[in-house]
Amino acid sequence: MRFAPPKLALYSLTAITAALLLFIMLSNSDGASAQQAATPTPLTRPIALSAVSAGVAHTCGLRSNGAAVCWGRYADRGLYGTAPQSGTFTSISTHRWHTCGIRPDSAVECWGSNIYGRATPPSGTFTSISAGLHHNCGIRPDSTVECWGSNYDGRSTPPSGTFTSVSAGEGHTCGVRTNGAVACWGV
Repeated sequence: MRFAPPKLALYSLTAITAALLLFIMLSNSDGASAQQAATPTPLTRPIALSAVSAGVAHTCGLRSNGAAVCWGRYADRGLYGTAPQSGTFTSISTHRWHTCGIRPDSAVECWGSNIYGRATPPSGTFTSISAGLHHNCGIRPDSTVECWGSNYDGRSTPPSGTFTSVSAGEGHTCGVRTNGAVACWGV
């Protein structure tokens, strides 16, 4: 006969583990607080956001007026990306070392680390975007997908066809085709 711990005990252990992981993530190895952004952060003073995207060590959000704000580990030092001080965005996507957003004119702007060209988006317009580890992918107005950054193992080489959504990960990307089928590329 196996012993099955009560569900409440499992939930409590899960909650404690999640709280501990959050504490670790919010602490830097140099002892500084993760709340280093120059602007007021949602972690210290609540602010209204219309969108939010959590990366590995930093988070960015959009204020109700479309202005981007980022906070977290080194967000104010440019390592992971200081939010642009001017202009507005309609959507935002964050990953480990960079963030990309779509401007009201549908152009993409990225900030943070530009290793592999991940923070240098192609020109033109996009309807949605997803930041991956070393690459990003976005959907064009004609519903095709375009990716940029590292193309190691084909992660920036989407299949032909049209898509309704796309999500870039660490080494691969998946998208939902207009017919509802899912296609993935990379490793």
